[in-house]
Amino acid sequence: MSDYIPVGMGELKIARHPASLVVYGIGSCVIIAMYDKKNKIGGFSHVMLPDSSGIDKEKLNPAKFADTAVPLLFNKMGEEGALKSKLVAKLVGGAEMFPPTEDFSSNIGRDNVEAVKKALSILQIPIEAEDTGGNRGRSVEFDLDSGLVKLSILGQETKEL
Repeated sequence: MSDYIPVGMGELKIARHPASLVVYGIGSCVIIAMYDKKNKIGGFSHVMLPDSSGIDKEKLNPAKFADTAVPLLFNKMGEEGALKSKLVAKLVGGAEMFPPTEDFSSNIGRDNVEAVKKALSILQIPIEAEDTGGNRGRSVEFDLDSGLVKLSILGQETKEL
C-alpha cells in the first residue's frame, strides 16, 4: 500500500515509489508532474501564478510561480537522484474558474499553462500528456510506480495521463 502525499498550493514535493503524490481541487493552478521512469522518482509542483517578476526575492516562494517552480522542481529532482536528461512532464489544471470581468484578456489559468510550457521548453523537458483549460476543477493522483497521473473531474469518469 502506498503512502499518499498531499501537495498544497504553492508547494513542491518529490517522492519515490511506492508513494503517490496527490492534489485535490485544482482550478486555475497548474500541477506539473515530473517523472524519471527508470528510478521511479516523481515530483509535483502546484503553481499558482505565472511570473515572479516584481516580487521581493527575500519573500519569494519559488514553488508558487511557473518561472521559478519549473527550474526548482527540475533541480530538486536531480538532487534526489533522478536522471535530469530523462525527465518528462505531465500538466493538469489551468481552468478558468470564474466568469471574466471587464478585463476579457485576463485568464490566470491560461497564463499559468503558457508560463509552465515556456519554462519546460527552456529546460527541454518534453510534455508527455496534459489536461488543461476548460472551466472545471480537477483532482490528481500521481502513481510513482507506473508514472500514471489519474485525473478526476467532477461529473466525468476518471482517466489516466
